[in-house]
Amino acid sequence: MQFLDETERKTAEILAEKDDNFKKIYKEHIEIEKALDKFSTKPFLTPEEQKTIKELKLKKLTGNDIMKKIIKEKIA
Repeated sequence: MQFLDETERKTAEILAEKDDNFKKIYKEHIEIEKALDKFSTKPFLTPEEQKTIKELKLKKLTGNDIMKKIIKEKIA
């Protein structure tokens, strides 16, 4: 996950093993990345696909914020 520095990444890996809530958010983040990657290979997107991408990106951003908050609390 490129939005994390090395310390945060290590903390995230530990949390993903020990914290069920964090693990759920982390897995969802990975699934969203995979879904977005599938859209990136398409030469043309329908309006519905564009809407889906916006929704996925918003959901991913929200998850990023939650994970970063949890990580910062654990590091501090």
